[in-house]
Amino acid sequence: MKPNKWKEILSIILSAILALALFLILLLILRWNLILCMVLAAAVYIALSLIFKPVKRIGKIEVDSLSNGEFLNERLAEAGSDYNRMQRAVSQIHEQPLLRECQDLISRAGSILKYLTDNPEKIPAARRYIDYYQETAANVLEHYAELKNTGLSTAETEKVLNSTRESISTLKAAFDLQFEKLMQNELMDMEADLNLLKQTLRSEGYKEPEKKGQEISK
Repeated sequence: MKPNKWKEILSIILSAILALALFLILLLILRWNLILCMVLAAAVYIALSLIFKPVKRIGKIEVDSLSNGEFLNERLAEAGSDYNRMQRAVSQIHEQPLLRECQDLISRAGSILKYLTDNPEKIPAARRYIDYYQETAANVLEHYAELKNTGLSTAETEKVLNSTRESISTLKAAFDLQFEKLMQNELMDMEADLNLLKQTLRSEGYKEPEKKGQEISK
């Protein structure tokens, strides 16, 4: 069960216990009217449920404050699930240099997941990455680990294992390309800032140091 679901259940149970305690105190100890005790207990239960209700967040941003927040949260959860699948599969791989390649792939996936968590507005743009590339990577790694664990060694299985090893490099390149697409706006902003900085420095009389190649040509 998801952590948020557990928190929601606990908040309901805690609210019910406190409301019931208030009901019993008012009815049995203070001898208030039964109907009034029930109304007050129900009101307290509703108030406590709202107070204790866990706030869903994507990173530091509340889900309710985002447009299509629930949808974005579900998509990010899918990405997180596939990332965890990749990690579990890689934990069963021990041969080098494949393990190192797989760890590099995991590192890339982790960076993308963190970026999407910090920038939830970019989640829709990552649809292709989440639905295809990362899910494919998780499937490939899981199938490799399962096949390797069988200990079966035939020409066909070796062919599949070799193809899987080769596909890891392809997936790394695909992850890099998808990450670059997601960060396209940031990269353009950085380039614009650097160009503006250079123009500002030139206008103030700063001269860029000559490159070594230029010095030699002189």
